[in-house]
Amino acid sequence: MNNPLHLLRNRVPLLRELPIEVTAVSMVAFCVALGFGIVAPVIPAFAREFGVSALAASSVVSVFAGMRLLGAPIAGKFVDLIGERRTLSFGLAIVAISSFAAGLSQNFWQLLVLRGLGGLGSVAFSIASMAVIIRVVDPGLRGRASSAWSGGFLLGGLAGPAVGGIFAAISLRAPFFVYAVTLVFASLVSWFSLRNAHLTESVATSDEVGTWKDVWIARKNRAYAAAVGVNFTNGFVRMGILNAIAPLFVVEALGSQISLASTGFLFSAIGQFIFISRAGHWADSIGRKPVLIAGTLLSGLGMITMGGIENISAYFIAMFVLGVAGAFLSSATPAVLGDATAGQPRGPIISAYQMSSDLGGIFGPVFGGWLLDFASRNYGEQYAFEVPFVIGGILAASAVILVLRMKETLIKVPPTKEV
Repeated sequence: MNNPLHLLRNRVPLLRELPIEVTAVSMVAFCVALGFGIVAPVIPAFAREFGVSALAASSVVSVFAGMRLLGAPIAGKFVDLIGERRTLSFGLAIVAISSFAAGLSQNFWQLLVLRGLGGLGSVAFSIASMAVIIRVVDPGLRGRASSAWSGGFLLGGLAGPAVGGIFAAISLRAPFFVYAVTLVFASLVSWFSLRNAHLTESVATSDEVGTWKDVWIARKNRAYAAAVGVNFTNGFVRMGILNAIAPLFVVEALGSQISLASTGFLFSAIGQFIFISRAGHWADSIGRKPVLIAGTLLSGLGMITMGGIENISAYFIAMFVLGVAGAFLSSATPAVLGDATAGQPRGPIISAYQMSSDLGGIFGPVFGGWLLDFASRNYGEQYAFEVPFVIGGILAASAVILVLRMKETLIKVPPTKEV
């Protein structure tokens, strides 16, 4: 009982009713997000120290996301071949080693290659973590388990930039080393805490290794199609269009300081934090479908509100609503994925799900920027931001069609009567 993970689970109400493995992967998620939040703000500035253009400096950020996308199919195979625990721990170790080496980079190309390697390890962690949750958690607790995992990311993401500022003041290389330390710790937590979990350690025959044919078959499952579709639109609109356009919107349309854009994202994080636990409970009690419907519609409402009412108060309210929507989607969507695969997903099944979000995150900013330029040229500056926000809102809300087509996947088990 002196195990720190047991102590943490006993202190956090959301974790108390979940398997200890969920506490482990939630702690790992916190460490990963903390480290990423420490290093992410300094990456472009560090790249610029090598005398490259702003575009080249930005490519260091893009290569990480691009390699996550390309590495997802490989990571899914490794989950089936060597098991979730090994894939998770090895993935974290790859990011740790590459991050430490990136801090020692002597030129731009070294930094670019090493960040790309980090993307490969990062996607291995994401896919293996989700596989752990799906396999070890009972169907009636998948919403709460997804909330706990997302909550770990959320808390780490909030703390990371604040801590990172301290180390960045020392040196732009220091955050990379701190990031590596958090990842080594996370790798050790996953390796030792999941030793006795009922996970896939290895496969007996090649027939047990998932293939992309599994994904082709799974697409016919409306619940799986809804999970992938919602995950894509969430990445495309929220991580893509919103993250790319919102800072420009605050400065150019609202005439405010860029710091208020960051405050808006803080409001979004607060909204998600307040509702993340409730959303998990609702997904496990009311059902996945109502929570997904609410999440998709709130995402659309938040985006349209931001574009339709151009003032700072509406911006803060819209960002809070988007945070609430994020809480709903991050709780219910993985739960639907687990239900659709009956808790026994093949690696490629999870890879495709993860790739949908990464694809959205890569192409969403490009589409948002194109819409902004198109609206400026054809409708004038007055409607420049209204167009991408409204279209983004419509896209986000349109995912509700996929949700409405699926059947409720939560199986409610009636309580047993005492004799």
